[in-house]
Amino acid sequence: MSLQDYIQDCSSLLFDYGLNFVPRNQLIRWINESRRQVAFRTGCIRRHLTGQSAYGAGAQPGSFIPGAAQPGQLPNAQPNAQNSAPQGNFQLIVGAERYPFQGFANPILRAQHAGCEGIVDVGMVSVSWGGSPMPALAWLPWEDLQAYARAYQNLVTSYPYYWSVLNDGANGEVWLFPVPSQPGDQEWDVFCYPKALNTNDDFDALPEERRNTVKFGATSLALMSKRQYADAEYMQQKFAERLGISTVAADAGKTPSFYFDPF
Repeated sequence: MSLQDYIQDCSSLLFDYGLNFVPRNQLIRWINESRRQVAFRTGCIRRHLTGQSAYGAGAQPGSFIPGAAQPGQLPNAQPNAQNSAPQGNFQLIVGAERYPFQGFANPILRAQHAGCEGIVDVGMVSVSWGGSPMPALAWLPWEDLQAYARAYQNLVTSYPYYWSVLNDGANGEVWLFPVPSQPGDQEWDVFCYPKALNTNDDFDALPEERRNTVKFGATSLALMSKRQYADAEYMQQKFAERLGISTVAADAGKTPSFYFDPF
């Protein structure tokens, strides 16, 4: 489905086939907002981020930076830091426990997966333990990680075993414990939101079965702008019915451990 298909569907629901009452550029903004809401609420755009290749790799550190500053920063962004994490390097960084979506993981996502703009949640994290093993880490709620793990963070470095996410949505961060003592691959199972469509040639990352939902969300926003609130509410109901979901942007659910019951 191209951008023009979305526009045609919305203009039909609005009975405004020539877009005489709704500016085309504004309708495109509402279409893209509706597409983002579909992704936020359903988690239908799910991707796998890897440090080396989409099929897995050995623990090759690449251009790791000992004593790094916050991952994702531009070089020399912090004058007092020894070094900063290089762009386009999805690796564990020695001494770095915090890995934000923005700046660190999102550039990798956009480079590896067409049509994806950013991450809203992470479902699983796997890291290299110095060789061929790359186990899925055990997840802890942020409060437990802070209270039971990071309480002993001083000089505690090793292969990471626990992970957690701090902040909801696009401002989220993955935190690891223990702090990495050596570089290595990492892989994330992520839920994403799509890039905006601006032309008919732009790739749409939404799955085919979700695209027919977009027109109801965009049409609802257009009707609200014309103060046709009853009609807008009806379109919102159709939008929700087609989705039939909760909100993934807050938390998509986590598995505490894949290998044994920690409790």
